[in-house]
Amino acid sequence: MKPITWTPHPVLSVPTREQAMAMGADKLRQFYSMREERIRMEKTDPLRYGYSPAVWAQVDALRAQGIKEILILGGNRASKSRYAAREVVQALRGGEGRRVWAFQTSAPNSVEMQQPLVWDYLPPEWKNLKKGRVTNISYAQKTGFAENTFVCPNKSQCFFRNYMQDISTIEGGEVDMIWADELVPENWLQTMRYRLVTRDGWLLVTFTPIEGYNATVKKYLGAAKTVESVPADLLDGEQVPRVQIATGEFIGGQAGIVYFHTADNPFGGYAQLRATLAKAGRNQILCRAYGVPTRAIANRFPKFSEKVHVIPADHLPKDGTRYLVIDPCGGRNWFMTWLLVDVRGRRFIYREWPNPKTYIDGVGFPGAWAEPDGKKLDGRPGPAQQNFGFGIRRYLEEIRKLEKDESLFERMMDSRYGNSRTVGRESPVTLIEECEDEGMVFRPTPGDDIDEGVDLINTALDYDPEKPISISNEPGLYVVEDCENTIFALREWTGKDGKHGACKDPIDNLRYALLADVQDVSGEILTLRGGGSY
Repeated sequence: MKPITWTPHPVLSVPTREQAMAMGADKLRQFYSMREERIRMEKTDPLRYGYSPAVWAQVDALRAQGIKEILILGGNRASKSRYAAREVVQALRGGEGRRVWAFQTSAPNSVEMQQPLVWDYLPPEWKNLKKGRVTNISYAQKTGFAENTFVCPNKSQCFFRNYMQDISTIEGGEVDMIWADELVPENWLQTMRYRLVTRDGWLLVTFTPIEGYNATVKKYLGAAKTVESVPADLLDGEQVPRVQIATGEFIGGQAGIVYFHTADNPFGGYAQLRATLAKAGRNQILCRAYGVPTRAIANRFPKFSEKVHVIPADHLPKDGTRYLVIDPCGGRNWFMTWLLVDVRGRRFIYREWPNPKTYIDGVGFPGAWAEPDGKKLDGRPGPAQQNFGFGIRRYLEEIRKLEKDESLFERMMDSRYGNSRTVGRESPVTLIEECEDEGMVFRPTPGDDIDEGVDLINTALDYDPEKPISISNEPGLYVVEDCENTIFALREWTGKDGKHGACKDPIDNLRYALLADVQDVSGEILTLRGGGSY
């Protein structure tokens, strides 16, 4: 008998020598041919003959229960993207004229990570169809699908998009399924949900939390309850989540969360990963082997909670000492923050400028200061950063207008910019001096130690989440709900985008205020540092 060369396969086993001898030459040859054909079919037509890990059925079961929004969190090579690609093709084949969107962080990542998988799962009979009035499927490994889309013979169409595009590109569309991979910004997710309503579609989000998780994933996890857990062999049998159900502002009010473990995928190289993680810490094992997020993506304010730290405007104390902090910058608008310190020493951010809800004469509603971004961790500049063309007098007019019914104790300005000298009318002057010439006094902010300022913010935000909020257990910092830019910054700012981080300015103002140790002095008779009486 001619020697047989068995193709390696992690699931389809090879007979032992004893089993082969018992089968006899003819049956062994037949078994060999069937096995090799199955492996060939698995490669050429994975949609029909590919291996499906048992965990895939967990997602299918949630869908069968009517859940139309599902987050898959996966360890390294846990097969989450392959499952998603299969479901994209299944959705396209599910009826005439179906529409599916697939999102990635950028266009190159889409070509590299998403599009090859979708191409792989397309039925073989579709891959060589000639271009016609309807059918248009053109794929190249280097460039992906032509024009980032393809049309199937049944008139169904798939579109590949990315979070670097303007969000307006997805407004108004109607789709049957959306696959949002990796760092999908929260505002994109909200828009996606509306695009699925008319077609009763479903949303699949996939994410590998190697660097931690973003605000989007936090929304799911913060509202989730574990309904099934399994023992983790790399953690001495510790129970880790397998399936969770989250309730909240999801499609139909519910979302499913399924954890894909690396061991679930026999093609994922689990033995090698296991050896690599032999001396790793618990958090790294949870993340890389089980897809369990252990921290937010370098979020600098982990205790910040919108449920705890954000308050309605009518909860702002009436009495206290008021301050204004300004972060001016050339090329974009000034960002201003007003704080009130009450008799108990609590700090309240009660106003910011510009603000999406505050109308500005000659400008209108300015929009957000910073917006979520699929690539930049600190977001991208929003429309409110686009220069209004205001000079010093106009900025001071805005301040006086907003403070019309208030008395302030002190106004501060970023010392780096405020004390920089520019050529004035007769001699070099600073911005602070120019403001004083216009009748408004600012003192420069204290030193610019970022880490010290961040520590002070975290100290002010701190409380024990395991105990009820009370006088003995409450934060020292609150934000009025209208201050949307500041809330966004406290939630999203990582500092990883450096001095050019889009949401850095609200954080800078808060740092300056706490470094200046703003206090309540309302019990004293004082004169405003900068003019006016308190």
